[in-house]
Amino acid sequence: MTDDAYVGKTVGQDTKATNIGEAAQIVQEEAKSVAQIMGELIADAQQLVRKEFELAKEEVKSEVSKVQQGAISLGIGIGVTAIGSMLLLIMCVHLLTDIFLLELWLSYLIVGGTLAFIGIILLLIGRSRLQSVDPAPRATISNVRKDIEWVQEQTPSSKK
Repeated sequence: MTDDAYVGKTVGQDTKATNIGEAAQIVQEEAKSVAQIMGELIADAQQLVRKEFELAKEEVKSEVSKVQQGAISLGIGIGVTAIGSMLLLIMCVHLLTDIFLLELWLSYLIVGGTLAFIGIILLLIGRSRLQSVDPAPRATISNVRKDIEWVQEQTPSSKK
């Protein structure tokens, strides 16, 4: 009986030791899990920030493309107005003077006014294209705000 009592105590003590060891191991694994989760959360947050910057860069590229198109229209409008005004003005003025027997100054007024009108229309088209450009990356700003709100909701200190 003494042997059985001794065995029982040893088994009981070993069981306690095993339970304590398992508990310590579980706590250690949970600590690792929390550390791993925090590490993954930080990595995900870094990746999210990188993606948001990439999105902002793409939005800015899109807006720059619109600016280029507007600037090209303005440049073409100015070039057409200048070259057309110089070359056609002289030719058309003399043509009007010869065909309709108008005074030279009146022919200059008609041709110059027509070319200036065309140039103004082209300039207005270019200006309207440039006014439609939004320099701020609105979609990225909205996404970042949503991400900040989500992170604040997930943070225990902000749930007070």
